Amino acid sequence: MDAQICDYGDSYIRWTGEFNPADPRKPGHMPWGNTVRIQLDSRCDLIDERTGETEEFFLITPCRTEWMYRSDALWQDPNREFVGVFSRTAMMAGHVGLGLAGNPGGDIDAVRSLEDSYPDFQVSLRYHAKARQLDSDDEVIEATLTGGPLVARTELRDEEHGRRAMLEYPIKTMNLQTEHRRMQVDTGPLLFPDLGRSVERSIERFSQAFVCYNTFDVAEFVLRGPTPVMADGHEVAKTIEYSDIRRLPAKTSIFSTG
Repeated sequence: MDAQICDYGDSYIRWTGEFNPADPRKPGHMPWGNTVRIQLDSRCDLIDERTGETEEFFLITPCRTEWMYRSDALWQDPNREFVGVFSRTAMMAGHVGLGLAGNPGGDIDAVRSLEDSYPDFQVSLRYHAKARQLDSDDEVIEATLTGGPLVARTELRDEEHGRRAMLEYPIKTMNLQTEHRRMQVDTGPLLFPDLGRSVERSIERFSQAFVCYNTFDVAEFVLRGPTPVMADGHEVAKTIEYSDIRRLPAKTSIFSTG
């Protein structure tokens, strides 16, 4: 039976933000509200195996900071990245960029209630009409060369805390070695949950990451976070970069949806 695999090219979240007249920045937005639709980069189910509870989370495609609907200036300067993790009830979203040296993560870790921030928040998920699981490197190679979208699911477990995560994401970069019949995935960004971390709210477990693997039972993640900038062996600053590498046992399934 075909699996139900999300079509990331046609899945979005949407909300409406109100104009903030107390915002002192110049030149500023036009004094209107704004409705935004943002495409999804990945999703993740967190499962508590002791209670059976499942929570669903979404990573949006990043965008850049802009002045809304002006005719004289659009990009904010300094320009920053807006990125966020969302559930159906909460968001952990904010900005990364220049001018945030004292806090290189900016406000990216700020958690807010969607009911309070965006009461019209909506998730719109669409699914591929068909999805065939690829069970070997040979099948992955043939599906890649034939064309059509590839989507992966990677399962992570923390037996000690009774937690499990199912990451789902489109494969944007696939490497092939046809002579030796090997494949290697290098793709992202996607959601990475720290299953062993003690947090107040489940959404705080997540980091952005890229994933790399060439087998179905091990995956290496590189997480985005505060990273020292070194000169002559000394830390001179911090920035936000993909730098925290973690190699984990995993169970990955790759699907052809073409």
